[in-house]
Amino acid sequence: MARDRFRGALLGLAVGEAMGAPAEFLTGEQIEERYGLITEMLGGGVYEVAAGETVDATGMMLCLAESLADAGRFDPEDIIERYRQWFDRHPVHVSLTVRAALLSYRAGTHWDVASRRAFEILGGPTAGNGSLIRSAPLGLLYHRDAELRRELSHRESMLTHFDRLAGWACAAFTDLLAAALRGDVRGQVQAVAAGLDDEDSRVSAALRSTLEAAPEEIRSSSFVLDTLQTALWTVLQGTGFEPSIVAAVNLGSDACAVGAVAGALAGALHGEADIPPRWRDALVGGDRIVAVADRLWEIAAAS
Repeated sequence: MARDRFRGALLGLAVGEAMGAPAEFLTGEQIEERYGLITEMLGGGVYEVAAGETVDATGMMLCLAESLADAGRFDPEDIIERYRQWFDRHPVHVSLTVRAALLSYRAGTHWDVASRRAFEILGGPTAGNGSLIRSAPLGLLYHRDAELRRELSHRESMLTHFDRLAGWACAAFTDLLAAALRGDVRGQVQAVAAGLDDEDSRVSAALRSTLEAAPEEIRSSSFVLDTLQTALWTVLQGTGFEPSIVAAVNLGSDACAVGAVAGALAGALHGEADIPPRWRDALVGGDRIVAVADRLWEIAAAS
């Protein structure tokens, strides 16, 4: 498996998130009125980030990736502790569900039940995209082992998201990421969907419908299936990394999340070399991302 694709996935996630920052919570019409078409690292937006600065997806992805690289395996207690440390550094943004889970954990709730406690506190479904946007490192490290990849993707999601729908969406995404590493996403969508029919038919139905979806059927939002479907659709429609990301972030709404998920998929599919140098050079923290991507590649190659 090419190192270039591992780097592409994690750099792509960060680039996509940074590109989406100025469009976060705007409608497509508002983006067009304010920016025309976002094709450069602009910064600004609701989070008032600098050009090339990321928000929460990249921060949590790095916690997960560096835990996997340091331990050489999935260690949920270490992962949630890294999330807690990241949270305590007051990041630019933390989603409501993630915040509730980490506050519960920080207050002394055992890591294995923190998401359940958050679910009880919030009093409703927790199928947001907060676990989806960080899960790419699992798709990389376990790209050869579909059964273990799905199990761990679901377990990792449960650290903060008690809703099983979020977990199975993460499993679908890491399956798609593993397919992208092999150079084929479109041809594997049906197989990924079939593998999830018995687990959660809502996820498999969303994947299948993406193959034939019209632009007006695609919706960017913080709901996990919307993010998964929209990111996949933009990658399937795109002819390379840049057109996929431009399409994703200019949809607006949860543009950071959709940009991150689309960026990971497109980066794994097309490799680091296809990420525009002007975006890569502007990205804040790119060297750290490359370093952990290389470490994951070395562990995966040796296994």
